Amino acid sequence: MTKEFSSIVELKSIREQKSRLSEREQELSSPILTDFTLIPEIYDWFKDLLAGMDCPPNPESVTQRKKFLFIVLFLFAPSVLAGGRLPNGIRAEISGVFPDVSPCVISNNIADVSFIYQQYKDFRQDIEYLYCQIVERLKSKGLIK
Repeated sequence: MTKEFSSIVELKSIREQKSRLSEREQELSSPILTDFTLIPEIYDWFKDLLAGMDCPPNPESVTQRKKFLFIVLFLFAPSVLAGGRLPNGIRAEISGVFPDVSPCVISNNIADVSFIYQQYKDFRQDIEYLYCQIVERLKSKGLIK
């Protein structure tokens, strides 16, 4: 087979890989929840969980807001954490639980939560604990399997 014709085999392989990657991307970016009206209830759970921690930090602090944002984005729009587009309506619902914070600030916080999660062990551990507790509550209410 000539070099030029061997490119057909490579092209076919590339297309198959792209197809598998697209399928996997779709799986990973599928939200666990889609009803944005659950966000205020999840925020109430988040505050309850913070209050039960050893040294309950202020749920209104920037750090706690970022933890909540990470969890909510993972539940409702995981692709945002990898640089994807924020779905319509979610920022408004998140703004509702933080009435003293402008939507612009929320967008700016969203931009860096993934980085903070990757870089800071304590931040990551808190999120993982809080996330697991919230998922258990969602399961007990029959909202997820």
